Amino acid sequence: MTADEHWERLLTALEQDDTILEQTIRDIRATVPGYDDVPDSALESSVRRNIALSIRTVRAGFEPSPQDVSEADALASERYAQGVPVGSVLAGFRVCMSVILHRLLEHAPAHRIPADQVLASSTILWALGDAFSSRAVLVYQDKDLARALADSTRRAAWIGDAVATWMEPAELARGAALYDVPTSAPLRALAADSQPDADVERQRRLQDWADRTGVRILTAVRASSLVGLIIGGPDPDAHPERLTVGVGPAVTLEELPQSFESAAAALRAAETVGMTGLVDLERLSWRAAVHASPEVTALLHERHLQPLAEAGTFGEHVLEAVDAYLRHRLNIPLAARSIPVHVNTLRYRLQRFQEIAGADLGDLNTLIELSWALAAHRSHPAS
Repeated sequence: MTADEHWERLLTALEQDDTILEQTIRDIRATVPGYDDVPDSALESSVRRNIALSIRTVRAGFEPSPQDVSEADALASERYAQGVPVGSVLAGFRVCMSVILHRLLEHAPAHRIPADQVLASSTILWALGDAFSSRAVLVYQDKDLARALADSTRRAAWIGDAVATWMEPAELARGAALYDVPTSAPLRALAADSQPDADVERQRRLQDWADRTGVRILTAVRASSLVGLIIGGPDPDAHPERLTVGVGPAVTLEELPQSFESAAAALRAAETVGMTGLVDLERLSWRAAVHASPEVTALLHERHLQPLAEAGTFGEHVLEAVDAYLRHRLNIPLAARSIPVHVNTLRYRLQRFQEIAGADLGDLNTLIELSWALAAHRSHPAS
């Protein structure tokens, strides 16, 4: 009998040795955690495949690459679905190879197999283990990524529905438990504009703001808006960086859509008057009406600002003076310093405004109308 025939006889004997299967299953059950939910039939089937793969690889006589071990895909997918950690999958495969290697070492002398051939076979088996591990890890990574994406999609859908629409109570409660949202503590809805190329950065700024102010937020992109909810009381004096965020009143989980309506209205109104940061209807005060009454805005613009626009560059200087005067509570020295111009220059420009626009800066109605028109003008200076 030739050396090749002795070698083939040994490998055939290993293939037919059912005690390898039995010992491998026992060792996996006893030493590898995570297999509690794997049925005996599934474990036996996979061990049979692993034994066949191991002996086939040894018979081929060369170290395999991950591309040669397609069996790893099916096994890893099956174990992933059964909740077995990837480390346990790799350990289970190595248990199988270890049992085979010990049997090979045990029976090699009786089959007159040279030591160098046994050593080469052991090297091939451990290379198979490496190739199997590489492929199985990739399967787990792909499935983890797919699961993370699916979880993120479900989370975003729940946040969007809970904040902006009415949900079934059972689904609302299920999501609240899943995402640790209190069902009795007050919550606030938030709204910001969505910009597809900047949403990730905007959500990061919102999270930075939440971390600084000690609140929790959950956000999601819905249609053309960035929507979310705030858990805890935000600091009204701390604002997200370079963002305008509408915030609704504190409500219960079931009332979040009402809070969102207020947040969305605050956002639209803030954008109309050029306000930034955290805005709600209380902070906006009368400015909320600027967005709601475009006809009034147009009337006041024509009455007080259009005459200055017709005055050209000088009209722009006059408008700057009036704006500073109102922003500094009618304090001429402070207003002049903020531009900056001499106080007499400011007085002159205020006087010229009254002449050009035909208005009286001592009249309360004029001051209210100017504040309204200028609030809209700051956001849309060309209008």
